[in-house]
Amino acid sequence: MKSILITFFVFVSFLSCSKSTSTNSNTNSTTPLPTTIAKQLVFTGNGFANNGIYPKVYTCDSSGFSPGLQWSNAPSGTNSYAITMHHFPPSYPTEDKHVYIVLYNIPNTVTSLSDNSKSIGSFGINTVDRKNTYTPPCSQGPGAKVYILTLYALSAAPTISVSSSQVTMDILLAGIRNKILDSTVMTVTYTR
Repeated sequence: MKSILITFFVFVSFLSCSKSTSTNSNTNSTTPLPTTIAKQLVFTGNGFANNGIYPKVYTCDSSGFSPGLQWSNAPSGTNSYAITMHHFPPSYPTEDKHVYIVLYNIPNTVTSLSDNSKSIGSFGINTVDRKNTYTPPCSQGPGAKVYILTLYALSAAPTISVSSSQVTMDILLAGIRNKILDSTVMTVTYTR
């Protein structure tokens, strides 16, 4: 019994010592890493929601303009938002993911984007035509395709050291890695 109590106290002591606040690995920064993700954001689109059907109007089979999006319930301390949309082709990882939108520097006062919004935030490049804009999904082949939209609530602006014409989804994700207060995913499908 005595050895069990000693083991228990050693374990509890170890846990209490390991709960220190982490900091960014960059020694010049004192910005603490978020210790938990809030998981409270609510994210929907115009005419679609998580696990729903992506409306044809936002694809290459119709108008192809960017979707209207809405969100709420951001955690305290949110400084800005970022949004990405991508799809993994059947040949992934041989073929890279297809990225349709990279949008960041969305002010914390904004909680929605209208259809075809082009004046809020900063666009990174999509992987279809490598332009700083939304490009509509146009996936080939039979069956439903899955598209992943992700909303990030950030504690600070992304750290990006390249021009906007070079900001890919991966560069954005690296630039927000230690600044994510919350994120939520909306997965949708579309069949051509």
